[in-house]
Amino acid sequence: MVVIDAYDARDRDSGYLDDVSVAIRGPYRMNPPRWGVSLEWIISHPDEVSRSEVARHDGVFAASSGWSERMSKKWGLSIRSLLEATDTDLFHPRGLERGSDIVFVGTARGIARPSVVAPLSAGIPVKVYGPDWRPFISQSAIAARSIPNVELPARYETAAVVLNDQWPAMRREGFIAMRPFDAVAVGGRVISEEVEDIEEIFHGAVVTYRDASHLVELLRTDPSELFPSDERLREIAADVRREHSFDARAAVLAAAAQSAAPVVDRARG
Repeated sequence: MVVIDAYDARDRDSGYLDDVSVAIRGPYRMNPPRWGVSLEWIISHPDEVSRSEVARHDGVFAASSGWSERMSKKWGLSIRSLLEATDTDLFHPRGLERGSDIVFVGTARGIARPSVVAPLSAGIPVKVYGPDWRPFISQSAIAARSIPNVELPARYETAAVVLNDQWPAMRREGFIAMRPFDAVAVGGRVISEEVEDIEEIFHGAVVTYRDASHLVELLRTDPSELFPSDERLREIAADVRREHSFDARAAVLAAAAQSAAPVVDRARG
């Protein structure tokens, strides 16, 4: 049996029933439970993670190969690489025709995100899906304040290009966001900020830009000149769904849980 807890339920009274706990570490620290095996998967905000936090878990993974290696050496602890993934039940090609839209899906995060603002300022149309954009871009560029998750695969598959950027700390430390995994899994094409290993992982389905002017230059180029053929993109999509699915990640976590010695009574703190 599997139980999924929101952050506020992390210390629920029935925690003693859990054989294995997996903490998905975003912006907030989560102390390991007192019972069973505790695994931590760091997927963002690496600048918020400390050695003492990592040391308290039975196994720790991070969504960056470079950061995992660097911090393992620095802290003298084992941190294994486990990249973000995609839900292959949802993100798979549907045979839809690719259109001409340049698409960005995400919140403004309270800043003028250059991956959106730079092309719009250069007169390149971008269809933006997400809240909080009004202070930064024209209302006409906002396609919707949200998009249902079940509609994302089709939106990515029919886009000419999907834009991607990262939190600064994630970009600096090589943490690739989930968006490229989802977009490439349906055969999509992504233009992203440079992030460690991203081009190698996606084998040409993700093209990176150095700065705002380079992004504008890429978006003024015919995408067929930047990306592999549709046939090759379908092959890359199949590779991503096989190698970077949540099922594949779960298998790694399950193996780690089985090999970890259970901690019967870990002190809280």
